[in-house]
Amino acid sequence: MAFDSRLHAAYLEEGPDPNEVSEEHLRELDEAEPHPIMDFFRGLWQRTIFLFKLSLFLALVGAYPFSAVMSHKIDDSDIVFANGQKWSFPESGIAITKIARELEGKGWAEDKPNWHPQARLTAMPAWQEATADGLSEFTRMAAAAVPDENGEPDADLLAASRLLNGIPGEDMRPRMTAAAEALNRFDSRASRGLVTVADRRVLAGDEARMFAGWAEADQDDLSTQIYQESTGWPASKQDIRVFYAAKARAHIALQMLKAARLADRDSLADADTMAAYDKAEAAWTRAARIRPLVVSNQKGDGAIMANHLASLGFFLRDAQRTSVELAERLDQPLPPAEETPSEEEVAQLDPAMAGATR
Repeated sequence: MAFDSRLHAAYLEEGPDPNEVSEEHLRELDEAEPHPIMDFFRGLWQRTIFLFKLSLFLALVGAYPFSAVMSHKIDDSDIVFANGQKWSFPESGIAITKIARELEGKGWAEDKPNWHPQARLTAMPAWQEATADGLSEFTRMAAAAVPDENGEPDADLLAASRLLNGIPGEDMRPRMTAAAEALNRFDSRASRGLVTVADRRVLAGDEARMFAGWAEADQDDLSTQIYQESTGWPASKQDIRVFYAAKARAHIALQMLKAARLADRDSLADADTMAAYDKAEAAWTRAARIRPLVVSNQKGDGAIMANHLASLGFFLRDAQRTSVELAERLDQPLPPAEETPSEEEVAQLDPAMAGATR
């Protein structure tokens, strides 16, 4: 063709295929190594992806147990009333504060649905149940000590006692709230003089005897668990329940004894009664403040793990003894107050002073 004849010969010659790679070049590619910088970033990327996957896996697996641990809270600190806050019946203030701590803290564990992390706890539900039962028993005893004009136990305290005694399957939050309102109504009536409060020294003795009964009953429960066949390590769930139930009652006893001492003004001048109060409070403090990181109920020589149930039982034995001694001391009449001698009596005893006073 005339058009082809005018093309340069180089365009008509068939050259090598540009897509074809020679064997020599292939060997060079096989022996080639990545650049050190690129190799570093490639390894970094792989490690980053692996760590991300591992973190995501651990987060998914550990989120539920971590939530359960974070939802656990047992507040065994002392109850201190705010400045300016006065209670005509201090024990009602203690009970209301205890109720508020449980409801406004992490909440009532038994009210949570089954899927909630808090529903997996053992210690906190036992602490809260024993707290409600202990306050219920205490308010029932106080109601009998504060009768109305017909000689019947106080209605507000009885209502609070019934509300604090939980019913299986029923939420405790509304019951606890109503109980706190009943206790507040009683204290309000007491502040207006509408309630005849029993002699504080007699009432304190009744409280001490009731607390001694708690200590004795809890010692029996703890002993039962100590001598039973071990079903868990380092402690079974029942061991934990019994331990924290006894601890909860010990905390109530300690705070109520402090409130009773505050209200028992007649005994302030009696050194023996104050010493008995001191011993009882010290004993109950040791029982209420035992705080093991993990409850252990190990048999044998205790070379590795302690037996916290035995330790608490020992503290409760001392608390029982000192509470009985306090009750016996409160049953005794107060010694007669020392009267300040008049000037005439002093003059009769010391004539020299009589001359000085003239």
